[in-house]
Amino acid sequence: MLAPTHMVAGQAAFVALSLAVGHAPSWPEACLAAGAALLPDLDKRHGVVGRLFPWLSEPLEYRFGHRTLTHSLLACIVLAMLLWPLLPHGLWLAVVAGYTSHPVADMMTPAGVGWFWPARWRCVLPGNERYRMRAMGWGELAFAAILAVATIPLLGMAQSKPGTGSVIAAAIGDIATARTRYDAEKGNNRWSLRLEGRDNLTLADVNGNYPIIGPWKAAGFLIDTEGGPQTVCRSGDCNWYAESAVAVKGERQETLTRHIDAEHTSPAALMNALKPLEASGEVYLIGSLTARGIAAQAPSVAVSGDDVSLSYAEPRVIESWGARPLRDLLITVQVRHSPGDTVPKLALSEETAGVIPAELRPWLHEDDKFSRDR
Repeated sequence: MLAPTHMVAGQAAFVALSLAVGHAPSWPEACLAAGAALLPDLDKRHGVVGRLFPWLSEPLEYRFGHRTLTHSLLACIVLAMLLWPLLPHGLWLAVVAGYTSHPVADMMTPAGVGWFWPARWRCVLPGNERYRMRAMGWGELAFAAILAVATIPLLGMAQSKPGTGSVIAAAIGDIATARTRYDAEKGNNRWSLRLEGRDNLTLADVNGNYPIIGPWKAAGFLIDTEGGPQTVCRSGDCNWYAESAVAVKGERQETLTRHIDAEHTSPAALMNALKPLEASGEVYLIGSLTARGIAAQAPSVAVSGDDVSLSYAEPRVIESWGARPLRDLLITVQVRHSPGDTVPKLALSEETAGVIPAELRPWLHEDDKFSRDR
């Protein structure tokens, strides 16, 4: 097949795969898929890519022959494995889809390809030679035109409603698969969880579509509901049990973080510091601090003695902390906002009034009134 046909086939394969897995394709990614679709012809010294890298194409063609090693299933698998830890999800999809489309399209020619190389078999598609396409023939021209026309509506569907076309994810409905996809693509979009399940305590159905706040443990989610944050997983350790779960990518957003590393402050000062950030978007607190008498608010606020752990806690939880001093703050403030919006810097005043110095704490009895009041 000709290079333009392979480029069109590479773009079509990438868009179709993006729609299947719920990825919103971009034009740079589509262009990359078109370029990757030419790479298997590195084993042809007179091809478009072969002429760019003669030092590689000539020995490949001489040693292995055309449509063998670089057109094989083995090459596609090795490429996908090598690039998986190196490329972002969208770029990885583009390269793998574009590259793999080339040998699949070449199967539709009379000569076929060595798909199962190093075996000598030549794979063709379809089996009847009368229906295969010859290079530069009318069949190849019609094939390229059909792919180009079909790609346009598929691209619109994948870009306008990312996640709703996640055919594979929807078919599986496994929360571990949903979590894997969320971990790979989170950050630049809002996410929701299309859930079918039940409450582990009341056994009531909890089917619905819920905004995802963040990940929970190894394979679960923290979601926003009318009754407050709830944990979802496929075990009895969470609030809700997921029988079927699909992570759905929504509209674009940006995520920015600010950091708090302070020895002393107060709940009032912390709330005042967070107010400008709340005006910019959704704010969540992740980290730890030390304070007396703070009540746990599962699942966002966990308390063990004086140690307080925050897991995607909203700023409103601070309102119930009263005026008690806060110490040893190590908190990441996550701000999710609309693209292009400016997020102000975080200015936290370090308050020491009423805070017992660390050197004196070992000398005070835990039940000492002075200790409790301070």
